[in-house]
Amino acid sequence: KSLAVLMSLAILNLTTAAPLNLETVVLNAGTIVPLETMNVISSENTNVGQTIDLRVTRDVKADGQTVIPAGSIAKGQIVRSDKAKGIGKAGFLEIQIKSITAVDGQEVYLSGGNINEEGEDKQTLAIVLGIFVCVLLLLIKGKNAEIAPGFSFNSNVATTMNIQV
Repeated sequence: KSLAVLMSLAILNLTTAAPLNLETVVLNAGTIVPLETMNVISSENTNVGQTIDLRVTRDVKADGQTVIPAGSIAKGQIVRSDKAKGIGKAGFLEIQIKSITAVDGQEVYLSGGNINEEGEDKQTLAIVLGIFVCVLLLLIKGKNAEIAPGFSFNSNVATTMNIQV
């Protein structure tokens, strides 16, 4: 019995012991998180609610410590996606930046830095040609909104957090 009690205490001690050499730093709200798109994002093939991956371009530091390393993947979400339509109407795309994971595994919520993109509007061209040349030319579509890979922008940390590094 005493061996079982000692083993239980040893296991309990191991599971409750704090990891050594961890420092807690404060990641302030408003800290800039530099991001870039990883793939082509187009209003032609995206849907509202779809998750988009974005990449951190430089280390994010707090008190001189890296709390979000370059190359980390941030999450964004499509909040509006309109395909290009007839009569020259352009496509539209809006992405809301959501969150990223810090080095200690905490989810860091982001604000600002949302991306809005509109395709080329050909409405005037379609109407003029449709009226003066042929009614079928009213079927001319505008261009879809498209965001190229490597498009860089900044987002910000939404709330102040303590991060263990």
